[in-house]
Amino acid sequence: MVMHMTTTPEQKKRLLKAKIAVALRDETGHVPSKEKVEEVFLLAMVMYKAVLGLHYKRKEQKKQGQLAIF
Repeated sequence: MVMHMTTTPEQKKRLLKAKIAVALRDETGHVPSKEKVEEVFLLAMVMYKAVLGLHYKRKEQKKQGQLAIF
């Protein structure tokens, strides 16, 4: 019997924040504040949308034969 665990969006956010905290600790040598983790998390989400969002949109436009404007 195979059981699949599904993660909620909230759990995924918490996991990403934990990974960010560990990476910041490794880079800086000290435990980051909650505010710093939140700041980096927000920047990561913005960059994800900026980079992958544009890539996805261009791919969809190309499929539909639209002229990409960016």
